[in-house]
Amino acid sequence: MARPSGPGVAVRVARLLYWRWEALSPDEREPLEPLASDLKERALEVRGKADDGQAERDLEAATSELAEAMGPGDVAELQQQLRRELERAEQRQRTRPAA
Repeated sequence: MARPSGPGVAVRVARLLYWRWEALSPDEREPLEPLASDLKERALEVRGKADDGQAERDLEAATSELAEAMGPGDVAELQQQLRRELERAEQRQRTRPAA
């Protein structure tokens, strides 16, 4: 079964990771703030551009950097959330009437 791909998925991953960062305690958030801000900025760039894919690659790099800094527990939880999000997207696609 094909998975949705492209900028929409990259932005969803970034959004989930950013929300996870926001849920951390202030002491945990503070050292990660520059990475989280960069991630948010790059996600907004992807949403506003139709370029050669550079903005999406930059977003993926920022996502990876913040995920690594947050640690394996946070990444595992993010992966579970993303899996559920992708399953919901696939379900919506399957239930749409054919055009």
